[in-house]
Amino acid sequence: MLAFRTLLGTSDMLAYLAMMAPRLVELHRVLKPTGSLYLHCDPAASHYLKLLLDSDFRACDVPLRGGLEAE
Repeated sequence: MLAFRTLLGTSDMLAYLAMMAPRLVELHRVLKPTGSLYLHCDPAASHYLKLLLDSDFRACDVPLRGGLEAE
């Protein structure tokens, strides 16, 4: 979160990411290996949320498919 704070300062987006981070960690904890996660979010937050998801899910080689690419 320090990198986000450096990038975003003290903004509403930082507050949103700070709120979402523990929720995404918990989703990762309870998600079955065969489970899916669909995250619908604002385009302004999508790339920041992708970084959070990558930090949780990429560590265990869970494939992420679709959805977060720029349109």
